[in-house]
Amino acid sequence: MMVNYAYRYSAYYLILLIFSKTCILFSYSFSATPTSADSFPLVKTIIMSDQAQEERRKPTTCRRYYSPFLSPQHCGSDTDRSSSSAALIVLNTPIQTTANGSLPDVFRVLWESTTFHVCADGGANRLYDATMEHGVLIPDLITGDLDSIRPDVRSYYEKRGVPIICVEDQNYHDLDKSLMAVEKWLEKKLLPLSYSSSNKYDDGECNGCGEETNVCPASTQTFIYGGFGGRFDQEMACINTLYSWGRKASFQHTQMSIFDEETGVILLPEDPMTNEITIRFPDIEECDDNENIEKCEQLVGEGPTCGLIPIGGRCERVYTTGLKWNLDGDMPLEFGGLVSSSNRVVEKVVTVKASSPLLFSFEIVKR
Repeated sequence: MMVNYAYRYSAYYLILLIFSKTCILFSYSFSATPTSADSFPLVKTIIMSDQAQEERRKPTTCRRYYSPFLSPQHCGSDTDRSSSSAALIVLNTPIQTTANGSLPDVFRVLWESTTFHVCADGGANRLYDATMEHGVLIPDLITGDLDSIRPDVRSYYEKRGVPIICVEDQNYHDLDKSLMAVEKWLEKKLLPLSYSSSNKYDDGECNGCGEETNVCPASTQTFIYGGFGGRFDQEMACINTLYSWGRKASFQHTQMSIFDEETGVILLPEDPMTNEITIRFPDIEECDDNENIEKCEQLVGEGPTCGLIPIGGRCERVYTTGLKWNLDGDMPLEFGGLVSSSNRVVEKVVTVKASSPLLFSFEIVKR
């Protein structure tokens, strides 16, 4: 009886499916205003499921985000971090030193992990004030409209050969002007990307994004320090800058991120790009013995709490792996609807594929 019932149910389902699709065909053939699949929830669900499967089958490119707080071994490199092509932009926000005058952990790691350092106008004041007690750090460039840099700070850096470039165009923020400098540096720094006969980067495959991946990680990183904790309009201007510069061809192979001592965000480009994210502290057991526990407690990095923020507009489809609450493309992300906040990284690598650009946010923790 159970078998007969199952066959009967399957037959009813098939008849309903054929009838629904026939109705859609007739509506398109005879109606001046064609009926959409929305009129037939069952068919809409089937069509959306087919679209989701098709999205997953598409060949993708892959962009990797490697935490700057990871050792070179985690990043698949035997070289020192400072040898990489990475830039740091210091914004005009306080750099809170420790009680003994040392640099805060996040700023220190970002400075040591990068080879090109730019101060955005008043960011030069912040760098000078934070490092004057233990030896002032020297940036490679100071730029902006220069209405905020103090005369004593400007004189100090000028005497040490730091180029100071005034860009007066008020259609651009000081962050934009700093990114212009990074853009020129990248043009000189980077050689054309080399490809092998398989159309994959010679420096390795992006295994986490699937066998059909044909392009690998971002070849450079640009870190922006100090984009949070101040005026809200300035925070939003920083986020907008991520979106606008993320579209530029010159930053196609550059992973952009914003940090302070408590949080960070990275910009995730849309499909066909699949984003592969490796943070410092996913929610997994990393210290297996007492010898390593003390070491881990002294480290700083991105913590397991994270979010996917559709701040640039509605994102129709998002697919993730490696999160406690993964998304499977069946529900859009948008303000006024679903925003994936307070999620958690539960695997060493997170993958995100989305139909529109997203922000991936994470907390900063110390262990």
